[in-house]
Amino acid sequence: MSVTETRTENIHFLEYAVKRVWMAAGASEVHADHVANAIGFAHRQGKLNQGLGVYECIDLCLEGGGLDIKAIPEVISEGPAWAVVDGKRSSGYYALNVMADLAIKKARTSGIAIVYGGNHFDGGSFSAYVYKAFQENMMAMASNNTVPLAAPFGGMENQLSCPPFDAIAPGGEQPPVWTSIKFAEFYDADIAEAVLQDKPMKGEWCIDPKSGEVTDDARPYAKQIDGYGRLWDYTCAGQIETPRTYAMNMWNEMMTAIINPIGIPSTQMPTIDDFEHAAEGESELGTSVGGSYFLCINPAVFGPIAAVKARSDEYVSQIKACKPRPGQSVRVPGEAGYNSLQQDSDEVEVLTNHWGPFFDNIAHRYGLSEQQLRAEFAVA
Repeated sequence: MSVTETRTENIHFLEYAVKRVWMAAGASEVHADHVANAIGFAHRQGKLNQGLGVYECIDLCLEGGGLDIKAIPEVISEGPAWAVVDGKRSSGYYALNVMADLAIKKARTSGIAIVYGGNHFDGGSFSAYVYKAFQENMMAMASNNTVPLAAPFGGMENQLSCPPFDAIAPGGEQPPVWTSIKFAEFYDADIAEAVLQDKPMKGEWCIDPKSGEVTDDARPYAKQIDGYGRLWDYTCAGQIETPRTYAMNMWNEMMTAIINPIGIPSTQMPTIDDFEHAAEGESELGTSVGGSYFLCINPAVFGPIAAVKARSDEYVSQIKACKPRPGQSVRVPGEAGYNSLQQDSDEVEVLTNHWGPFFDNIAHRYGLSEQQLRAEFAVA
C-alpha cells in the first residue's frame, strides 16, 4: 500500500472517532475534545502527516505507562504577563490549549504574554493552537522541543529536536502571514513515507551511524513499530542541511527548554526506541516533550487593529503580485491551508496507512471497530 493513497472521509466522523477512542482509553471529554479538534484541524488544513497518524504518538506513550490520561495541566506560577503550566504528564493537546487560553487572556490587557509549559507529551500540529489567537485578532507563536531526532551540524549522533513551529498574525481580506515549519529536515513520518512509497528522501539527510556518510536512502535505517503506520523509528542520524536551520533549531531550544523554568533540553530526552521498549513493559520514562511555550501579542493594545490588518493585506498582496520566475509561482506560506480552512468542507483526505492502524490496532484495543463507531456516529 502506497503512503500516498488517501481516502475521503467525513471530518465530523473522524473527529468523533478520535474523541470516542481517547475517551475509551480513559480521557475526560474535555481532554478528548482537545485531541480530536487538533487532529481534525490538521486535516482541514490538508496537513495529512499531522492528522490521524499523529495520534499514534500519544498512543505509544500511553501504552508505555508514561502518559497520565486523567491528569489535568496546572498553572504552577504566574504574573500579569506570564505563567508556567505543569502538564502533569498529560498530552500536549491538553497542555497547549490551557497555555494558549491563558496567554490570550493575559495579552488582552498586558499586550504581550508568554506561557511556558513542560512535563507533557506530544501535542500534534501547533497550527490549531496559534489559530486560537488569530481568531481573537492577536499574533501568536508556539512550539515545543522533541525527543532527539537530528544531529548537530557536522555531527553524526541525534541530539537535537525536530520541533514544530507555528506563528500567525492578524490579517484582513488576504490570507494572514502564517509560518508553519519544522526546524530540522525530517522526522519519523518522512522516514515512513520514503520507505512505504519506495522513494528517496528529499535530500541526503540520513547519516550512517558507522561511516558518517550521508544518503537519501532511508531503507537501511528504518524501523517500523508494530501496529503503527506513521510512527517509525530510525537508526541513522538526521542531517541538518544548513547552518541557518541549525541556528533556528537551537534558538527554539532556548525558548522551549533552556529559559523555560521547567524545561528539559533535547539532549536529555529519551528516544523513540526508549518509548517503544517502555510500551513493551521494560521501563518507565520521562515525557516525549521537554518544554513548550506560547507567546501571544495583542496588537490592539499598541494601535488600531484595523491598521494592522491593512498592513498585512498590503504586504501579502504585494508579495503575491511579484513577477514569478519562468515555470514558477509566487506562494505565500500558509495560504493553501488557510484557504482550505475557510472552505469548511465536511470532507477531508486521510492517508490510508494512517486510517488502518487507528481502527484495526488502536480502536480494536478498546473493543471498538470502524463499523461500530460509524453506527454510533449516525445516531449521535
